[in-house]
Amino acid sequence: MTRMPRLRAALAERLTPERTRRATLFERLTVRRLGWDPLVRLNRYLEVVGKLATGVWIAFLATVVLGVDWKAALEDTVNSGKPVKAAIVLALILPTLLFVAVRSMVGFMRWRIQRELWRRDVEGTRPVREG
Repeated sequence: MTRMPRLRAALAERLTPERTRRATLFERLTVRRLGWDPLVRLNRYLEVVGKLATGVWIAFLATVVLGVDWKAALEDTVNSGKPVKAAIVLALILPTLLFVAVRSMVGFMRWRIQRELWRRDVEGTRPVREG
């Protein structure tokens, strides 16, 4: 029974708002060094990149559904028209993995930027605009 109070205290320490607001090492080495305006601009650019990646992926899927033969196009491009083993994998799976990787990286970066913007807003360090 003596472990319960210590366990509760340790859990309460980990869940405090101060610990949640504290920047991680990764954030201190990256987004913490940027000013407010570059962070907002970078967040906006990453939003556009994410939407662009999604649009390109949807367009690719639409071409697959509409009947574009990506396997033949890939064989013509990569191997001068000769059959390529696992061309369907290259033609469909590779773009999917690329899309997932790009969206994951963009999502991670936006998450860290938005967390930093939130942290500064909570701390009250957001610059006041005049005019």
